[in-house]
Order: sequence, then C-alpha cells, then structure tokens
Amino acid sequence: MADHDHTHEHEHDHEFEDEVIVLEDEDGQEHRFILGDVITVDEQDYAILLPIDDDLEEGVIFRIAGEDGEDMVLEDIESDEEWQKVVDAYNEYMDDLDDEDEEG
Repeated sequence: MADHDHTHEHEHDHEFEDEVIVLEDEDGQEHRFILGDVITVDEQDYAILLPIDDDLEEGVIFRIAGEDGEDMVLEDIESDEEWQKVVDAYNEYMDDLDDEDEEG
C-alpha cells in the first residue's frame, strides 16, 4: 500500500484485544488495522499499523501528531525522505528483534 492518502476513523471490535483502526483508501474501501508498534525516528513517533483483513499483506506507517483524548492523531508522511528514514529504521528494528530471537 504505497499510497498514503487515508482518512482516519477509529472503532472498537471486541474480537481483538487492541483497538481496531479503520482506514479508508482512495477508492473508499475500508481496511482494518491494529497498532503493531510505535517507533521513534529523529525524536518523532510513528505508528506501525498491521492489517487484520486478509485482503492486505502490508502494514502502513503514519506520523503520530499528538493525542486527542485517548486517541492518537495520525498524519500521512508527505516527504519521500522522511518515509524512507522511517522504513529504514523499522527494518533495522525488525532485524534487531530477529537477532535477539536467534540468540535467545
């Protein structure tokens, strides 16, 4: 899901422990995600959202712009440079986790 144009709506689904985040793509189709992780790059936090629907294989990443009550406010990453930094940092983070699993 390379396109970063989404509206952000949140709803609860009791079938999952975590809050289900529903994003609507540019075609108006809704996709459901859970918060997989939060990583920090250059002192900015980013939400890694993992799909829970079978029609998607990839997660998405959004900048965390703050909070509105108990909800995170998510923003699209507009800059290709910022996007690449976050993807690189996430890949490094995942590699480190894999290394820890192999050692432990």
